[in-house]
Amino acid sequence: MGGTHLKKILFRLGVILTVLFLYLYQAPVMSTDEAIIKAEGHLKNPPEEWKEISNVDFKENPPDEISTSLNQKDGLWNRITNRNQWEVTIKFSGAEPTVIMDAYTGKIIDIYGSLN
Repeated sequence: MGGTHLKKILFRLGVILTVLFLYLYQAPVMSTDEAIIKAEGHLKNPPEEWKEISNVDFKENPPDEISTSLNQKDGLWNRITNRNQWEVTIKFSGAEPTVIMDAYTGKIIDIYGSLN
């Protein structure tokens, strides 16, 4: 009787872990427009660790001044769970920064490229 109870618990735990894994694997990704808006927001109002970025003045950027790329995140766990990141490059006033952010939350990962 104890073995049957343990099997039921293990089966339920397996089902829960499978559902959790499938949810992580199929999590919704931000749209391209949302990624662009988030990237512009990060450049206009950077998080505390990126405060060296200043005087970012966007005008209405034509589509050929913005490029986006949805890429697989580095790392084994990110490959297993199919985790992605947005890379958004915005050209303005002679600058061309690229904002890398989590494709699900919009959290900033890195900023590189010319900012002046």
